[in-house]
Amino acid sequence: MKKRGTELRRDVEHDLIHGYQVANGSGTRTMGGFQSFVNSEDTCEYASGSAVSVANAAKGTHAPTLDTVANRAALSLSDIDAVMQKIYENGGKASKIMLSPKLRRDFSDLMVTDSGVRRNIDSDGKLRQSVDIYMSDFGDLMVVPNYIMGLQTNDGIVAGEKKDSCALVYDPQWFAHATLRPLAEVDVGQKGDSTVGMLVEETTFEVKNPKGCGAIYGLK
Repeated sequence: MKKRGTELRRDVEHDLIHGYQVANGSGTRTMGGFQSFVNSEDTCEYASGSAVSVANAAKGTHAPTLDTVANRAALSLSDIDAVMQKIYENGGKASKIMLSPKLRRDFSDLMVTDSGVRRNIDSDGKLRQSVDIYMSDFGDLMVVPNYIMGLQTNDGIVAGEKKDSCALVYDPQWFAHATLRPLAEVDVGQKGDSTVGMLVEETTFEVKNPKGCGAIYGLK
């Protein structure tokens, strides 16, 4: 039961990050994830130099457009600053940036490639590689790696290319995991000498201020 519950929680986290729904129609209720709420031209940015612009891809009416790797661009501090400014101008103040493991390494490299800051070697001879907090013009950003990162799109791009394609910039105080029906194991019926059961839960993603968060798309 514990193992199944852990796997279910991972599936829920995947949906919170990847899930996209324009609106809830008739039939089965479907939960919308992060990009359902923040996919807006007001607070999103496409990577500088990418082939897709935020003006024609992030209007909140469809899943973000993800072009081929050749047409995407690397993460830069200017992209992060641009999103932070957009969020600030809409009354928000982001405090975290969530990245895939690969982009997490790229972020640490930005301190050298974009700003020219040298790595610090302490008195013990230890070389500091990681950059944990970025002090932008609009507040401090804590860097959070997540191996479940990715992007749900409608353009046929394979899943392996999506995990390094976006960065989520947000303030966790505006999000909540709302439980409508608590997780419970329900017996379905007898099958031979065993009893068939299933795990049942109804939950949703609560976003209190969509304009207080944003994203960077079109990364490689």
